[in-house]
Amino acid sequence: MSSRTAHMDAQIPTAAERRYQTIADHLPDVAVLVYGRDLRYELLTGAALRGQAWRPDELVGRTIFELFPAAYAETLAVHYRAALDGERRSFELAGWRDPGRLWSAEVVPIRGADGEVTGGMVFCRDVTERRRSDDALRESRRRLAEAQRLARVGSWEWEVATGKVTASDEQYRLLGLEPGTPLDVETGMAHIHPDDLDLLRREIGRVVSDPAPFEVEHRVVHPDGSVRVLLVRGEGVCDETGKVVRIIGSDQDVTEAKHAEQQRQQLLARLYQALEGQHQRLAADLHDSHVQGLAAMGLKLDRARLLLTADPERVRGLLDELRGDVTVELGAMRRTIGALRPLVLDQRGLVAAVRELAAVTRDRAGLTECTVSDELGGQRLAPELETVLFRVAQQALANVAQHAGAARVSVRLERSGSSAVLRVDDDGRGFDPAHVEVLTGHGGFGLTSMRERVQGVGGRLTVDSGPGRGTSVEARVPSAAPAQPAGRSERP
Repeated sequence: MSSRTAHMDAQIPTAAERRYQTIADHLPDVAVLVYGRDLRYELLTGAALRGQAWRPDELVGRTIFELFPAAYAETLAVHYRAALDGERRSFELAGWRDPGRLWSAEVVPIRGADGEVTGGMVFCRDVTERRRSDDALRESRRRLAEAQRLARVGSWEWEVATGKVTASDEQYRLLGLEPGTPLDVETGMAHIHPDDLDLLRREIGRVVSDPAPFEVEHRVVHPDGSVRVLLVRGEGVCDETGKVVRIIGSDQDVTEAKHAEQQRQQLLARLYQALEGQHQRLAADLHDSHVQGLAAMGLKLDRARLLLTADPERVRGLLDELRGDVTVELGAMRRTIGALRPLVLDQRGLVAAVRELAAVTRDRAGLTECTVSDELGGQRLAPELETVLFRVAQQALANVAQHAGAARVSVRLERSGSSAVLRVDDDGRGFDPAHVEVLTGHGGFGLTSMRERVQGVGGRLTVDSGPGRGTSVEARVPSAAPAQPAGRSERP
């Protein structure tokens, strides 16, 4: 036996050596290496070495500088020498034969019977897969956190026995807290709106004994005083005995959705009011004009029937009157139908419909002139856009006839970039638009309904007016692709 072998026998008892070898051989990713003060390997074992195609006889008796490139060996030497100085070192290093593998190493000093350091032992473990798993887990958590931030959804977990609460960063932000702030149930509850606190406490208290899922909508008050609406969902998690040990859940910020729903309901209510008003006006118009006209014609027919044999000449006169009445009634019916949905708009397009409307307004209001300028390029717009612009023109010209006291009116239709524009100008008495729109019980000259129609197709309505300086109404809507060529129409 050589002196070196005897030296090794003194350092590592044979039984201990066999234990290390047994452990290393049964762990597929572990290797154990022993070296002396000259950094020469004296013992190597472990399944990880075989997995990397290392043979002990390649390594035993050789120094790290004989086995590895200089830079790689020097990196190992720094840690090996530290162990020879009595230190314990841990480090990670890429493999030499396979740089794609990552090794975790711990180097400890070996002491002789006299306590002096005689060498070092290296415990190596292939942590490549573990590191990949850790990296994948971190990336998954990062993506989850990013998804929660974008969706404004936070997650949380409450340990019932200890009261400990863990939460995602986004959950902290939903509560108006800095991520990492110490958090328990009472801290979280402190930010709940007082009016919603009892309901939330009842639901969470119920889940402590009944793990069935719950869903509650509540408000939170942030430190800056702002109020957000959260939708919380949760459920209990039981142990093997059926006892609830944890409550898990998520909070979602639904503030914008709630506001949008409220606005939708308000718009629907106004729509229903507008429709009901239209129905009432239509019923009144039908009753005051068409129904009474038809009733009068019915009376004349009764008189004609009674006089049919007694006074034929008088019957002829009544029939002539009835013919005239029918002509008048037909004209009235056409005007009513035109107010509801002018046929000319469907058949000949927006320009023709507006010109016809302008002619009627000129005659009804006694205007000096009411001109229509067409600069749409001879192309029709999408039907829904033509309807919106026609209704704006209809309301604007109705305002002129009823309120403006104007002498001259101009209507202009044109394209401007990607928009179609309708502009109605008059030289009437004008008004204050802001004042008119807030008058309680006032129709507002239809400004609200015009604005809502235009906004409904993604457009914008502007009204420029003032007492004594006339009024300008402009509706600007996105211009869709031309539908079809417009029919030719005459200037009113």
